[in-house]
Amino acid sequence: MAKQNPIEISVIIPTYNKYPQNLLTLYSLEHQSFDLSKVEVIMIDDGSTDQTKKVLESHPFPFSFYYIRSEKNIGRPAARNLGLKAARGNIIIFLDAEILVRSNFLQIHHSYHQQTPNLVVTGIMFLKRLYSVLFPDFSQKQLEECRELMMRHRGMAQKFEDFTNSPQVIPLIEKRDIFRQNYTRMSLPTHFETLYKYLIINNYGYSLTNYQIPWQLFGTGHVSVSKKAIDQVGPFAEYPGYGWDDCEMGYRLYKNGATYVTDRRLISYHQEHPVLTSIKDESKKNYYRFQETYKEVDQMIISLTFLPHPYNLHETNQIYIQYQQLMNEHLSKLPVIRRTFYLMLRKIGVLASQKSKLTNLKPELSHEDRKKLKDERLFLKSLNRYELFIECFERLENL
Repeated sequence: MAKQNPIEISVIIPTYNKYPQNLLTLYSLEHQSFDLSKVEVIMIDDGSTDQTKKVLESHPFPFSFYYIRSEKNIGRPAARNLGLKAARGNIIIFLDAEILVRSNFLQIHHSYHQQTPNLVVTGIMFLKRLYSVLFPDFSQKQLEECRELMMRHRGMAQKFEDFTNSPQVIPLIEKRDIFRQNYTRMSLPTHFETLYKYLIINNYGYSLTNYQIPWQLFGTGHVSVSKKAIDQVGPFAEYPGYGWDDCEMGYRLYKNGATYVTDRRLISYHQEHPVLTSIKDESKKNYYRFQETYKEVDQMIISLTFLPHPYNLHETNQIYIQYQQLMNEHLSKLPVIRRTFYLMLRKIGVLASQKSKLTNLKPELSHEDRKKLKDERLFLKSLNRYELFIECFERLENL
């Protein structure tokens, strides 16, 4: 019996009612330049009621494929934890079930982890949108975008007309489109892709140098980390609903010394699907769970992006850098400012989780502390630095 190659990479994919998009994702993993005998793909079916089980259980793949089914819906972090328990690879790649990847995807991730230990390689900054399936319950905007793309290509226009007359799920690409790489004709840039390039890449580069909040880039739609690093920090926090469990894992990895990088070649394609409107509310509640677990400024600083007129990620990072410098150099002279800033950040999370207006953030201060705060302000302004932090502090006070 031939000796099997050791598993180098474990790709963990949770899925819930994502057929046929999850099959297309698996097809994209077949079309790789990396040696697939060293790869295992673990798909965790989180209680799907569609055709996922029927199709994938017996489908042949060139990599080691493991299909794990939970009979009830346990949520994405719990599903990923099931995948982690089964994983044998030295490198763990988390991938969403509806993400198509290019043929160099595995090779790029593998190369980075050979060069640097305790590394997180994030691909979410180069995520594009792809219309691979036409759904009747798309939003009006999605239907319009899909129609515009379909009208550009021979044969697609008739499909949309048929859909208009009889709405039903219609696949728009198939396996051969993935192997030929011509599925990209149905793709569009995302707002976030443009924003990330402008705010993060232009300021901190692909190595994310001096980006102090890289943990918010631990998006499990497309990210890799060593199995050893995961074992050191433990499994995902199993938050209910949607959001922040991935950032919570990213934060623990960062605090454990992980370095974050990205690569311009890591372009991937999110297959568009109908989106539930409830996930925004769930996300803010999960942010509050994350906040209350650690209650640290380097974590709560991200809440500045929740404000009615939010700070962007670059501004948020610079505010935190100025805060760090202040506390390192002048902590003994700014105790009230330090405590007040901390409490205002924390209150943003509380109010956001309650869907309340972000106002009255400033805590009640004693008469003595109000006097100290006045003196601390004068000292702070006398430094003729830290303008962004000062502006932020005053804005939070006045909300």
